[in-house]
Amino acid sequence: MTTVDASCRNSRYAMCERNLGLMMELIRKDPESYKEEFLLQFDHYLHTMKLLHLQPQQHRMELQPLLESITFLSGLAKYYPEQAKEFSSHIMSVLRDQGGGLDTHVRMSFCKALVLLRNQNLIDPLEFLDIFVELVKIEDKQLRKFLVGSISSLLKRLYSQKRNMKLLGQIRTFCFAKLKDSRAIVARAAQLICIDAFRRRYWRDDKCANVIAETCFHKILKIQVTAMKFFLGSKKDEEGISDCSDSESEIEEERKTIKEVMTAFRHAKKTRKRAKDLERSKKAISKRKKAKKDGRSKECNLFAIQSLYDPQEFSDKLFRMLESKKIDKYEVRLFRIALCARVIGVHRLHTLSFYSYLHRYLQPKQRDVTRILLYAAQACHEMVPPDTVEQLVRTIANNFVTDRNSPEAITVGINAIREIFANCPFAATEELLRDLAEYKTYKNKNVSMAARALITLFRAVNPRLLAKKDRGRPQEKDEMEFLAFGKPLVADCVSGAEVLEKDWASAGEIGVDETNCSDSSLDISDVDTEELGSDVESPSKKSVDCTEQKEYGCDEYQNSNVKSVQSDNDEMMRCEEAMASTRECDVSARLQKDYDLDSKEKASLISSNRILTQEEFKQIRLYQLKKKLIGEKRLKKQLGANSKNDDIKLIEELGERIERRDDGDGLPRLKDIEHFHKKKKQTKEERLANIKEGRDENHKFGRPKKNGPHVGRTNREMAKKKVFHMIKAKVRGKNRQRSFRDQQKSLRNYLLRQSGRKPK
Repeated sequence: MTTVDASCRNSRYAMCERNLGLMMELIRKDPESYKEEFLLQFDHYLHTMKLLHLQPQQHRMELQPLLESITFLSGLAKYYPEQAKEFSSHIMSVLRDQGGGLDTHVRMSFCKALVLLRNQNLIDPLEFLDIFVELVKIEDKQLRKFLVGSISSLLKRLYSQKRNMKLLGQIRTFCFAKLKDSRAIVARAAQLICIDAFRRRYWRDDKCANVIAETCFHKILKIQVTAMKFFLGSKKDEEGISDCSDSESEIEEERKTIKEVMTAFRHAKKTRKRAKDLERSKKAISKRKKAKKDGRSKECNLFAIQSLYDPQEFSDKLFRMLESKKIDKYEVRLFRIALCARVIGVHRLHTLSFYSYLHRYLQPKQRDVTRILLYAAQACHEMVPPDTVEQLVRTIANNFVTDRNSPEAITVGINAIREIFANCPFAATEELLRDLAEYKTYKNKNVSMAARALITLFRAVNPRLLAKKDRGRPQEKDEMEFLAFGKPLVADCVSGAEVLEKDWASAGEIGVDETNCSDSSLDISDVDTEELGSDVESPSKKSVDCTEQKEYGCDEYQNSNVKSVQSDNDEMMRCEEAMASTRECDVSARLQKDYDLDSKEKASLISSNRILTQEEFKQIRLYQLKKKLIGEKRLKKQLGANSKNDDIKLIEELGERIERRDDGDGLPRLKDIEHFHKKKKQTKEERLANIKEGRDENHKFGRPKKNGPHVGRTNREMAKKKVFHMIKAKVRGKNRQRSFRDQQKSLRNYLLRQSGRKPK
């Protein structure tokens, strides 16, 4: 019996040695019983490594057992800590000493084993990070991609678990130090790690943003471009395309879509076509989600730009690189111009030479001229001196807004001027603005709509600069204040507080009633109680009552000096309450009486005499929103019979643009510069390209090609493959329908073939 058991055990061990996957399952179930087998595999690995050290160049098939052994040991090392420590130290020493000379597959297998050991907490994270950063210098593209991804996964794992702040601080300091490494590839890998950690919100703080900002001035051009792209964000954000929104409604819509697809497939008849449609729908939804995720990770890093320690020095340094005589690619110069303009616009900086530098690029035939116009508009803000901006606008007007240019160039120029004036309206002059407004009657609709959009902007900003026929009627009497350059807007009251006028008057009336009724020690014989108790009072009666109450309060205060100290204090408190109620009554009476007061004066009077509650602020906001809606309706009504859809569209576009700037960084986008109301007619090639782009990748139009076992064959070809009994009746039917002449020809050809002659 023992011999049978021993033979079974030996056969099982032999099978496990041939199948390491089965042995891994057995060791996971009972590590102690199979420790000997693990040690045998470990010794086999050490001997194989010695052989590899003596003969580095081996065939891939000879290396396959070594790769399987590495995977086996790394997956089971956590059950044997002593051997795991020796195994990990051996791998790291091999990678340090001869990592560059190893075979590509062996080196990748070693790195994957280290990742597995690190996930099992068998390697210190700093040692793991150090060895992976050192391996980046090896010229292996797939290995570098794997190393950077593994370090990012390590950070994700460390930040998702219980955080060891000391360890995380050491890792962060290590990565920041590697950014200054003399080896360019190591510095670039550290830069990619820092950027990924910033986007994933692990290191989203001022220090990380400024460390990345320093790489904008690195000696390696590729590192500079990566840093500038990080601060600028994606091209879709610059163009103003918002197809990657994170709204909950879109997420729910996606979930609903995939749910409907699965439900429809579950309750329908299962066919191969429906299964293919289901897989195609799943791929489309996952592709859409991946595009949204990529868009979110590449958004414009407004927080990173706002976190710069010294943005003025940063922009000056960038501008000095632009002015230097070093010849760079045009794309690199464009990146520097874009980043410099973005920093100037966000931080309201004064780099005045930047605007004159842009003059040389403001030509209609310049490459990417619309982007340069966008950067010029982004760099303009209300703190720039008006004469500097005026020179920039004059250059754009002279080069673009002329009759010798195409309508597209004129439209782009007027749009750029409009965006510049929207940021700093102080630079606009009456002469220039009226000249541009004359293009509203231009024969091309794009040009005329651009000029009318400029007029619509200045109707809201400063209509005094427009011609009288273009100003329109104001929505509120003397409500708009047009400030000059450098004059701040100071609020002396809560705007919209005049809506509380009725509540204030009723509150004052109630306060007087309660005071007079509750105070029994005061003489109220002179006050008409019937008038106080009445529901509706005229303003004259209320003013008389308040005057009598005020006189009575003063007499009571004068007579209080002859009483004792205790009664004196009581009387003073009562008198103060009476005087306070009298003041409320005075204000309410004044509001009831003075109907000629301006709304601003009413708001100032109410704001200075009481403390507003949150409910009252909410009421004020609702009132302002209502007034805004009424104002827009009134503006449409003012247009009267001449109102068109274009006029309403211009007003809506202006409101959308203002709202979008209030929500984001306040800078214009490329679609504002390249905005054409009437699109240019596409050529046939452009239409075909759009059609091809809109088609599904898996859906093919037209006749299918012969690229499968059952695809593309005609009925005649398939009929030749069929069994005769399947087509016998069809052939017999065809023979019956033949004419006598056809039967004669067929018989003659048959006889000729039988005799060995060629049929006619």
